[in-house]
Amino acid sequence: MRNTVTAALLLFVLTACTGPAAPPDAFYRIEVAAPAQRLPKPVLPGVLEVNRLTSDGVAAERAVAFARTEGGALAHYKYDFWSEPPGILLQDRLEHYLSESGLAGRVVTPELRVLSDWVLRGKVRRFEQIADRSEVVADLELAVVGARDGRLVLLETYAVRIPAASDRVEDAARAMEKAVNEIFARFLADLARASASIPLR
Repeated sequence: MRNTVTAALLLFVLTACTGPAAPPDAFYRIEVAAPAQRLPKPVLPGVLEVNRLTSDGVAAERAVAFARTEGGALAHYKYDFWSEPPGILLQDRLEHYLSESGLAGRVVTPELRVLSDWVLRGKVRRFEQIADRSEVVADLELAVVGARDGRLVLLETYAVRIPAASDRVEDAARAMEKAVNEIFARFLADLARASASIPLR
């Protein structure tokens, strides 16, 4: 009898210590729609190199960042991640988006080690959910310069707020995708206007 009671108590203690199982990790992609229209001819002659976007602090992490209130402390979700760190994720999507737009003769990333004529650099300033407002904030600084002479073609900051269907992380990820699509469309339009005066070589 004593052994039975001891075994039962041990089983109870072990069960209490283990607690509920942790939820599985979730990974969220950012999919960008094709440009509304392809430019009839490149306005950036030659090769455009899209660099990885820099970022600091929580914006550099794969874990989805959030603040409970606007201006509140930033934190990370424990089990919710972007498919890649935002700087790499946005570099990849920008490279594909600008390739499809026909903006430049060729759009590449530095990994190809191709001599470029133009370089796109940028910074992820904010990439987070504001939980109590059920919205997301994306704030990107994007610039294009001449690779050889450092001539500045465009330097703009794009800050976008998009409402989410709820404060759930899944809805925040969908809202962030809309924010990125809006920023890319605005950036392409600004870049096309700014580079239209560049003479063809």
